[in-house]
Amino acid sequence: MIKLFLIGLIGGLLSGILGIGGGIVFVPLLTYLTKEDFKINTGISSLAIVFVASASAVSYIVNGIEISSYVLYLIIGAVIGGYLGSTISKFITSKNLQRMFSVLLLFAAYRMYFGTNFSSRFEENILLYILIGILSGLGSGLLGIGGGIIRIPLLIFFGGIGNLAAQGVSLITAIPSSVAAVIPKLRDREFIKRGIIIGIFGIIGSIIGSNIAFALPQKTLNYSFATFLVLVSINMFFKKD
Repeated sequence: MIKLFLIGLIGGLLSGILGIGGGIVFVPLLTYLTKEDFKINTGISSLAIVFVASASAVSYIVNGIEISSYVLYLIIGAVIGGYLGSTISKFITSKNLQRMFSVLLLFAAYRMYFGTNFSSRFEENILLYILIGILSGLGSGLLGIGGGIIRIPLLIFFGGIGNLAAQGVSLITAIPSSVAAVIPKLRDREFIKRGIIIGIFGIIGSIIGSNIAFALPQKTLNYSFATFLVLVSINMFFKKD
């Protein structure tokens, strides 16, 4: 129980601070601390994200972050991508999934090191938001993440949305995409129990993290977390079974 509490608290904290669902932390921590199969951990993570992303999204809205009207199109794409990714994951080995996840972590680190806000001529293109939703949903279904590390940089670079606004929109989108990702995996009672416990503990961390996000310099938080991601990514990519 203590391990699940720590996983939920840390993942929830970073979810609130950085606007991600928390899966980017849940999955590696579950892999290292519980010794479960990577695929099982992606399912547990997806279920926990439903709780954590919901709490973080509410905190962002309460703090006055304006939510883009295009969030509905993101959700449509994310649900489609989440279900497809979860289905495809059955045909990919755990080791390959683990390596895919490690590459995704490097992508996230790059975004946090060098990400900047700028406007885009594609910001009113509905198809853009649907495509971003599908891509992030695939990541959610395949790797048990909320999809924020894919969605946030794409929203900033192609949608012309500010960082905090992109994080708020991403958190809202993570909820239905994670539900779609976890439905095909809802078979193991123990897996459901762990996902719920981590999710509930994660709510505590997400509320704290969301308030920190509005009080501390975003660059400082991003650089620290990016360094953590690089170390985890290298370790996970070369980790032996």
